[in-house]
Amino acid sequence: MDTKFNSKISSWLFLPLIFFLGILLVITIIDKSWGGAIILVGVTIFILSFLFRTYYEVEGKVLKIVSGFIFKKEIDIMSIRKIEKTNNPLSSPALSLKDRIEIYYSKFDSVIISPERQSEFIATLKLINKNISTNL
Repeated sequence: MDTKFNSKISSWLFLPLIFFLGILLVITIIDKSWGGAIILVGVTIFILSFLFRTYYEVEGKVLKIVSGFIFKKEIDIMSIRKIEKTNNPLSSPALSLKDRIEIYYSKFDSVIISPERQSEFIATLKLINKNISTNL
């Protein structure tokens, strides 16, 4: 069973940032500051990579977590012990500051994510590992 879940996105967090970068880009182009424009295009592409490439995929007994071009993690679903709701604002492969869950796996590891279809995501994991406890 291969299933892909996109990250829930807090648009209020990203829209102002993208808007601000767009305005800066227009200003740098008007000023013919090509070096600045190139840097801003690079930063914008980097940020957009997170928006369009943050997802969680169940492949067999592996949970793949991908965020942008820089973060990729694979977790053995059988090592997942517990899933809890969290409001922790720490940086993580989650594009929402609301509706986050923390997955505890192995002995001391955890990761915070924000799947769009959270209950379906958790149910998919529990089909594979019935020992996952949830506190939601």
